[in-house]
Amino acid sequence: MNTSAVPVNQQPTAFAQRSSAKVFFDHRDMDFYLSWVLGREVYDGSDREECLRVAAQIKDGDAASWQQAWRPLANQTEAAAQAALKRGEREAACKLFLRACTYHRAPLFIMGPAHPDFREHVGKMQACFRQAAALFSPAIEAIQFAFQGKTLSGYFWKVDESGAKQPTLMVIGGLETWAEDCYFMVGQSPIARGYNVITADLSGQGMTPDVGLHFGGQMEVPMRAFVDYALTRPEIDANRLAVFGFSWGGHIVFKAAASDSRIRALIANPAMPNVMRAVWAQQSSTSRTDPVSRTAFDQIVWRFGLSLKPTPGNIARRFGKIYDYLVHGRADVRKIQCPTLLLAGEGEARITLDIARETLAQLPNPNKQLRIFTRAEDGEAHCQVNNLPLPNGVMLDWLDTTLK
Repeated sequence: MNTSAVPVNQQPTAFAQRSSAKVFFDHRDMDFYLSWVLGREVYDGSDREECLRVAAQIKDGDAASWQQAWRPLANQTEAAAQAALKRGEREAACKLFLRACTYHRAPLFIMGPAHPDFREHVGKMQACFRQAAALFSPAIEAIQFAFQGKTLSGYFWKVDESGAKQPTLMVIGGLETWAEDCYFMVGQSPIARGYNVITADLSGQGMTPDVGLHFGGQMEVPMRAFVDYALTRPEIDANRLAVFGFSWGGHIVFKAAASDSRIRALIANPAMPNVMRAVWAQQSSTSRTDPVSRTAFDQIVWRFGLSLKPTPGNIARRFGKIYDYLVHGRADVRKIQCPTLLLAGEGEARITLDIARETLAQLPNPNKQLRIFTRAEDGEAHCQVNNLPLPNGVMLDWLDTTLK
């Protein structure tokens, strides 16, 4: 197929349409993951020059090359962080641990859970983040709460040590995320505006598949448990609780807000009340042979509790998951009574932008907005991962008028 005359958001893509701008690689998924890594620099989570030096060592479109290239920088940066901490240089150590966290995270973008290095990178990523978390003031607190006989975990960072109740932003990640990623989506920007932040790995996120918790059509159930926990915190004002979901999290927060009136403001980037519609619309342009997308897909399949091995049981479970989403996976937009902000990038797939516009029209609360960021303002990418202060500024300005 000759794609030169086809608009970029309609051209075939290896996994999903998430950007129309090239950063470094010709492979569009690999390039998007690199832009996500680079975008963390604004919150001390990477260094552009370091990352581009690694990128120059990676074979374009080669999953194994990507996985291997980040390890030396990750280990080197972690060692530098430990040395800075030993010298008593807390601020420098904190920033180095944050970068080391990202560099241990980077291979995981294109790595399945069966890879021998998968859990090693996860462990080091989390250890580096927790060492950085302890060096903030106030410290970022690791949290845990019960769900269906298991334990969900995440982080809470608060405005100050006063004990006063503050408005709070719950950050909900996507398909391929860990709670540590949620920190780098907003950083300390909500704190500077007077908002606590709380995040957690829900079913299917982080390492929860290892304990039998997976994505499903009723993601409002773990979200309800998360809200239950959040409202036990004395620092959180129950009347000023907002949820922000990015990527697949944009679906989870819609499911939650449609059934939980304790959520007082909703932000989705992008709007995904019906994920099946968005997924099916992009399947025709998905490569089933591309090694990068296939490797990333292995991790996603694990997160849904499925297997691609063609056994009768596995096939039945796949159809069962589809049925689950067809029956339970749609949020009734008309039931969402709270103020709602919808965000998207113009470089995303046409179906994503169509759904955002349709959702805006259906929301009943008059306090509703849709902002589609453009390439001219460096905001066209999925979740604006390459320019995070842009959506965060819009989001916090809106929350200031909505909650305060």
